[in-house]
Amino acid sequence: MSEPSATEVNDHFLMMLAAAVRVIGSVVSRNAEVVLHDLRQPEYSIVEIVNSQVTGRKQGDPILSGLRTDQAFIQAMENSSEKVSLILDYTTYSRDGKPLRSSSAIYRDHTGCPFAALCINVDQAGVDNALQILSALGNLSVPATQPAIPAEPAPENMEQMMREIITSATAQSPGHSRSAGKQANLLAVSAMQQKGLFMMKGGVEKAAAALGVTRYTIYNYLDALKSQDS
Repeated sequence: MSEPSATEVNDHFLMMLAAAVRVIGSVVSRNAEVVLHDLRQPEYSIVEIVNSQVTGRKQGDPILSGLRTDQAFIQAMENSSEKVSLILDYTTYSRDGKPLRSSSAIYRDHTGCPFAALCINVDQAGVDNALQILSALGNLSVPATQPAIPAEPAPENMEQMMREIITSATAQSPGHSRSAGKQANLLAVSAMQQKGLFMMKGGVEKAAAALGVTRYTIYNYLDALKSQDS
């Protein structure tokens, strides 16, 4: 009997993780979304999802339909000797601007290439509202909550998603223009990276065209951002 291929091994692992998502989802509260991504297929990456009302996504949705300012996107782009990378308890935002508490696990194959991501996203709005009411009633001290950010319109297709990410990223970059300096371009590329643009086929080329640089310059910017994080 022949040994299973790497693809077959990864497919089997994803199947087991999908079962784990359903088990976890059967006991967590409705404000906790559990989602499994197949990073090999970013155009329809969501393999399994429970409590999808938290972000409004569904099975088969692309990875770009996900959260804003997601640190897991950065980890998912990088090869590593670690089989699993954990990014724990960080703030993300849903497309309608709700702040969420998120944790992600990035799984890599034998070559170090990411192929799966298991994520949990918790909407604490109800908890925060209850704490504010208790604070008002009892003059309690409660931690400050993350403010919501303006909602983004739901894009209709992949191309529109990519255009919106690029437009948003360049708008956030002070002094951006096609002749903008390196720092402004770095800020724009960082924003694009956090929203998962470079996981998509053609993302680097589209970013390069928007910034008026070559694709190799985009790779240099990504290397510079990785060095800054290190």
